[in-house]
Amino acid sequence: MRGKTEKKTPSLAKAYIAMIAAVAMAVLIMVASRWTPGNFGRFFLFFALAMVASAMKIRLPGFKTTISINFVFILTGIALFSFGETVLIGLGGALVQSLWKTQTRPRAVQVLFNASCLTVCTAAAFWTSRAVPAMLGLSSMAATMVLGACVYVVMNTGLVSLVISLAEGHSITELWSSCYEWTFPYFLVGAAIAGLASAAGHGTNWGVTLLVVPVMYFVYVYYRMHIVRAVLANISSDSQENGAVLAGASQGR
Repeated sequence: MRGKTEKKTPSLAKAYIAMIAAVAMAVLIMVASRWTPGNFGRFFLFFALAMVASAMKIRLPGFKTTISINFVFILTGIALFSFGETVLIGLGGALVQSLWKTQTRPRAVQVLFNASCLTVCTAAAFWTSRAVPAMLGLSSMAATMVLGACVYVVMNTGLVSLVISLAEGHSITELWSSCYEWTFPYFLVGAAIAGLASAAGHGTNWGVTLLVVPVMYFVYVYYRMHIVRAVLANISSDSQENGAVLAGASQGR
């Protein structure tokens, strides 16, 4: 619900969101100052597909947030595109995911945080996956993808869990554990697909990379069904427990 009944965002949560937004703004300034576009046609096509993927989102049980398959395009972008191009994929995906066909109209602060969070996570994943292997003298695509995926998943789930903890007063440990439990299988499969797409993209037939779209669509459908089944199973379990409690209470009278 909104309006007068809507809870105000605590000051600490506002300060945290402002900090993440400031970091995201610094990243975007860096992108603008160091913009080095490559093949614009290829990037435009990839960006458009990433925005379509961002609209395919799944609401996590117990969270007022969603995940989408745009992270696959972000991870693939780390291997195939420049820093600025990859950050734009993350930022654009966050805006589409936040604004496209939402159950309730999102607050401006929610859109700001989501956009800032994915911008920061994308930038951190890109920098880490490129810088660490270079410092170690490695030129492995596998190392790049694994590092990028790990940084992105940990930061994304961590930043989201922390803002919910500050806004609603829940334990961040429990929130992060629950968020990670729901998202890890999805991210794991997506990271594997992104790795295969990136490897194909470095070859002569870049179009093979686009096969990631139908593959991830089937993963999205399957995972969405998995969450629905899990929620229904929990509801059924709770109903049985309540029924048992009521039966015990009736026998005790």
